[in-house]
Amino acid sequence: MNSFEYRSTETEQLEVEKRDTQTVSQEPGPVSVSISVSVPAPVTMPEVEVEKEISADPPVSVETFEMESIPQISTDLAYSCLLIPRFSDHYLAGDITRDLEAWMKEVCISYGWRLDVITIRPGYIQWRMTVPLTANPAHFMKVLRQQTSQKIFEDYPRFSRKNVSPDFWAPGFSVVPGSVSQSAEDINNFILQIRRQQGIY
Repeated sequence: MNSFEYRSTETEQLEVEKRDTQTVSQEPGPVSVSISVSVPAPVTMPEVEVEKEISADPPVSVETFEMESIPQISTDLAYSCLLIPRFSDHYLAGDITRDLEAWMKEVCISYGWRLDVITIRPGYIQWRMTVPLTANPAHFMKVLRQQTSQKIFEDYPRFSRKNVSPDFWAPGFSVVPGSVSQSAEDINNFILQIRRQQGIY
């Protein structure tokens, strides 16, 4: 059986000693470690004054635009209106004409309408008025008929002796859009048409 001797060298012995030392230092138990850290003091930088040069802004140029004028849209409408008395012998003459004109103005002002022109003849009353765009011709004609009829019968009872209805005016009316009064021919045709409907002519 071959045998050999193992001889450790000096280097090996040093390594063994080092291991033994490490083993000893690794015994269980609390190990306290203290670490000292040195923090350098902050360095203060010297204050440096900076001169700021403020330059004035250049003048702003203002451009002028010419706006084209836009035509305003009217919110009112003009009408030429016509009424005739219910009885052909109930003439609009004398003192009633003055009162009728005043009553028409009062009613128009009360309802926000504008009475532009009024013409009173023995056989008819014609006027031009301006009303809001939303006004209904049937409505304002009904209001004018009712209000003026009531005043005529109150102040001139002679008309109520023959006319027993609450409406002084003949049925029907003429309303023409526009600011031009109706012609004499149109007025005569309207009167003839109403009287035929009444059975008078």
